[in-house]
Amino acid sequence: MFEAQGIETLDGFSQGQVIFLEIVPVKVYMDKKTLLAEEKIADTVQMIPGNAFTILDFVGVFKKLHLEDWRRLVQRFGQFGEKRRYTMATYLSNRLDLYSPKPHSLLKPLVHYREGRFADRRRTTPQEWHILGSPWIAVYRKR
Repeated sequence: MFEAQGIETLDGFSQGQVIFLEIVPVKVYMDKKTLLAEEKIADTVQMIPGNAFTILDFVGVFKKLHLEDWRRLVQRFGQFGEKRRYTMATYLSNRLDLYSPKPHSLLKPLVHYREGRFADRRRTTPQEWHILGSPWIAVYRKR
């Protein structure tokens, strides 16, 4: 037990009364700085024609709109087809996946495999498979 020195009385308590304090853990959420501002994701989504698109469509428009950011991401993660597991396209896909369920997002939330099997995925074309190295590709849909 500890004593608070220099405190005569506490409001609502008399001197000598035992006070039990509960220590409650508090989570502190700090803004995480990402490599790419969410506004640039939204700008890119707005410029993509149609209501549905893949990461390849997104990358093509993103490169035109934000060339310096595209170069920075390629330098850090590499481009698809470079025999890396995590490439610039993987990073952007993950960012779209995290962005889609947000209330202010321009995208419908992406349905994950465990929730709806392959509802928001489709088989890749031979050309897409050659570029991405995957038989499946996510299809993002605008709200």
